[in-house]
Amino acid sequence: MSDIFPKVEEGRPEGEQPLHYFYNREERIAHAPQNVKDYYAGKMQPVRGIKVLFQKQNRYILLALVLFVSFTWMYTGFNKNRNYAKFDDIAVEMQSFSYDGEVYTNIKIKPVKENSIIKPVKIDADVYFVNLDNQPVEKKEVSMLYSKGEEYLRTKYSDYDIIRIDAVVTVGDVSKELSTQVSR
Repeated sequence: MSDIFPKVEEGRPEGEQPLHYFYNREERIAHAPQNVKDYYAGKMQPVRGIKVLFQKQNRYILLALVLFVSFTWMYTGFNKNRNYAKFDDIAVEMQSFSYDGEVYTNIKIKPVKENSIIKPVKIDADVYFVNLDNQPVEKKEVSMLYSKGEEYLRTKYSDYDIIRIDAVVTVGDVSKELSTQVSR
């Protein structure tokens, strides 16, 4: 079998021989730092699992993790843009956007689990359109009889100065408030 690529000698200064690399594990480990020697000798056992976070050198990582989780928890608790709610077996999500001087609002209703059986229930939504002064300028009521699948409650309002949509969604006897910013 012939070589596809012929062996070409690389350029080097005259009088020098080509370099040869030899791998000798014992010689390499003999010149290594002590922790590498201990690792190859089997004296060092790596710390595994959750214990890694409680070692001295990882305390800053643990602190950063705790701060991140607490910040995320507080942000979700104090966030005014709550556009999702769950009623027993029904999930409700609100979205709004502006297009051509109109503000469109969609309230998506779907089951929490895909194959869950839901009794027909009346869903009412009082939708408030909030302007730049944080004052509701218009209220619209939409409702439907929901029984299965993914359904939408939709409404629109003709005003470009609307910045937020608030809604009170009532499923059966339970009411929850939703709020979302208007996407431009």
